[in-house]
Amino acid sequence: MTAPPGPEAGSEGAFGRRPSVGTAAAARAVAEDASALVRAEIELAKAELLIGVRAKATGAGLLAGAGVLAALAGLALLLALGFALAEVAGLPGWASALIVAGLLLLVAAILVLLGRKALATPIDLEPAKERLREDVEHAKRNLGRQP
Repeated sequence: MTAPPGPEAGSEGAFGRRPSVGTAAAARAVAEDASALVRAEIELAKAELLIGVRAKATGAGLLAGAGVLAALAGLALLLALGFALAEVAGLPGWASALIVAGLLLLVAAILVLLGRKALATPIDLEPAKERLREDVEHAKRNLGRQP
């Protein structure tokens, strides 16, 4: 029995002449193409990562600028509070500024006390250690058992 007629290597096909390449050469070409594809994907991933990092850095810079402007606005509001206190209470400017500064120091002292209290709270790792011990014991007991 003979094989049905069909395109042979090097013969003329529907799309033109078929190249005749050996199996080893074809495998080498596929490996090279796969390697080139992986390298190209890595380069694309690097480029996409760089774009993302630049966007994050820009966002962080904009937020930092907004923070600086908000701090300056806060200072302007404190000045306005001092002037308003001087106007309403009929106090001299220095006395109004001293009252505003005293209020700020009072708020700062309260924050210091709250912060010290929060920092004095100990970190308890015993519950986490106990759970880890239980997990290890459970794994040891069930290691090798088939479902």
